[in-house]
Amino acid sequence: MYQESNAGKFIVFKIADYFLALPIQDVLKVVNCSFELTGSLRTMGLVKIGRHMIQVLDWHEQLTRLGSPQSDQTNPHVTQLVTTGSFPQLPVKQTFLVITRDYQGALCGIAVDEPPNLVELPLEIMQALPESNHQSNVFKMISHAVVLSSGALSTTIFILDVERFSKYTINDSPPLLLKPS
Repeated sequence: MYQESNAGKFIVFKIADYFLALPIQDVLKVVNCSFELTGSLRTMGLVKIGRHMIQVLDWHEQLTRLGSPQSDQTNPHVTQLVTTGSFPQLPVKQTFLVITRDYQGALCGIAVDEPPNLVELPLEIMQALPESNHQSNVFKMISHAVVLSSGALSTTIFILDVERFSKYTINDSPPLLLKPS
């Protein structure tokens, strides 16, 4: 899944208290969207962007219920990489959609509240994870984990595998409709 080099490039984003990432080659686009409260597509968890229909994966509620994977203190280096609260609060709830394709080529977008970041992660510290039997389907889509440490502080970044997306995304996300801003 990753090239044989010292570091790989990843799009890193935060959902609830979890840092998730996709390899840069799996990300097609990041789109700034805002919530649309009405519409027939909402009940199906779809959004239309241009001529494309995209399945929206909104894992906020599911990951919030699971609690925080991080220690009480977060790694300051990761906080700098994945900025939180650095953008002014807008009157309309802002959502970003990280658009990728599942293993069958279907478009899907992961809803995140803050702009994701491009981060280089050392490949030698990545740990392969077996497919999870966890009740949360999000964890079934994770293939690797990276633990970044700075002194006594550590932060875990979970690497998503698009090859696992289609198996677990059906009926996993609550309905959400986004409109490009």
